[in-house]
Amino acid sequence: EFPIFSTIFIYMFLKFFFKNNKRKLLLFTLDLSTILYISSFYFVLNMIFPTATGWILINLLLVILFISIILQWKVKRDIRFTKLLKGFWRMSCILFIILHFITVLAGLVLKITEYNA
Repeated sequence: EFPIFSTIFIYMFLKFFFKNNKRKLLLFTLDLSTILYISSFYFVLNMIFPTATGWILINLLLVILFISIILQWKVKRDIRFTKLLKGFWRMSCILFIILHFITVLAGLVLKITEYNA
């Protein structure tokens, strides 16, 4: 599970369609890669803790959604559904990229210590 390679592949593929706008290229690449990072986090977490871990993923997504709603309400005093979904999706992307790397490192450390013991 290395979604970073898929993200690079998606970026290289989309480069042909977004030749002049690097910002849109990067944002669209991250939008498409978010599901890869979410699923990767879930599977790595499932390897570390073989019990049911789906509730952790659902709770994280709900917390991100609530934070997105609160932030949009504080800034705009109005909730626009499309902006809310964009904010939710991008916050999810950032969080799950970080969580993916943390869980991969934790899994490596646990497997190394388990192997040495």
